[in-house]
Amino acid sequence: MTNTYDVIVVGAGPSGSIAAYVAARLGLRVLVLDRFRFPRIKPCGGGLTQKSIALLRGLGIDLDGIIRDTCRRVVVINNAGSFLLTDNEPIISVVSRDEFDNYLLSNALEMGAEYAVDRVIRVDVHEDYVNVVGTDNTYTGKYVIAADGANSVIAKQLGNDIRRNTAMAFMTIARGDYLSDVCLIDMSRIKWGYSWVFPRGDEEYDAGIGSIHWGDYKAQLIKYVGDLGLRGGEIRGHPIPIKARDKLVSRRVALVGDAAGLADPTTGEGIFYAMYSGALAALTLRHSINPTEFMNNYLGVIKPLIKNLSIAYYLSLGTYGIDHLVMGRLGVSAFAVSGTRNLVRKIMRGDTWYYQVPMSMVKFSVLKGPQLILRGILNG
Repeated sequence: MTNTYDVIVVGAGPSGSIAAYVAARLGLRVLVLDRFRFPRIKPCGGGLTQKSIALLRGLGIDLDGIIRDTCRRVVVINNAGSFLLTDNEPIISVVSRDEFDNYLLSNALEMGAEYAVDRVIRVDVHEDYVNVVGTDNTYTGKYVIAADGANSVIAKQLGNDIRRNTAMAFMTIARGDYLSDVCLIDMSRIKWGYSWVFPRGDEEYDAGIGSIHWGDYKAQLIKYVGDLGLRGGEIRGHPIPIKARDKLVSRRVALVGDAAGLADPTTGEGIFYAMYSGALAALTLRHSINPTEFMNNYLGVIKPLIKNLSIAYYLSLGTYGIDHLVMGRLGVSAFAVSGTRNLVRKIMRGDTWYYQVPMSMVKFSVLKGPQLILRGILNG
């Protein structure tokens, strides 16, 4: 076969671009396919946690000039009140996704990856190679890393139900005069989700609303932006996966990022898990000698991440259900406990994983929650 790539990466978002960057840096011949020419508009809150920035720096990618603004204070609002999650700590940095994604792709191209614009229809897996079939051309590679988002064509082809276990979010770029260094997360505007406002600098804000229950929340977002005294722009919606796909890998094909269903169901954060899984897939590919070893190795390295996000899923039910909808109405919240806030900060920094979080949340909910609820009922 001529013009055969070591790996074809389908999708040039953060997961795909980082996969291509790492694979090219490891000496593999890489082709990136995306249906859009970059830069392109991407609906997203654009919040980068500290662990995302640390991951990029560890890979040799500096974000100077890409970060629009930094939130030194993060405020969480729920039925119990307002809670300052962090004060004077740059815990969330805000980027514009069109600029950020284009920058990551540019880094992959500088490392030697090639790039083509085409809409992928399917992949045909053969014994020794994979054909990636697009609307304009067919591309041949030894392996495929599928980074084609929550609506992944390839994830569906592998047998996954891409609509199952997904949340829905809508966002807009709002303008006006609001808090310049505060990231606001407001659970009081929607059930089983939250609204957010992240500053982008120059009196611009990423504003959005999302829930694990599907719905058209455009009207609620318009009202939310108006209540804050801001002027909203074009509204765009997008799905957010809240559970890993049932099938993440098959012979010569691996899913990463949103295509794999790897996003945090508690916070909605997807960028870190996208980049992390993309890097893992590229590393696994480089150190596997055959398709069977690649499948087993990728499942092995991705398994701890899946377990971590599975815990986050159940924690999200407690956060938006027990803590907000039940205990919050009694004026009680786990966010009032310093240990909970500290653990959330550690997770956002990348100092710990979710398996350490539930003990704080569960102890508070199970041991104190019922007593407070009963006391509220007895007191009318």
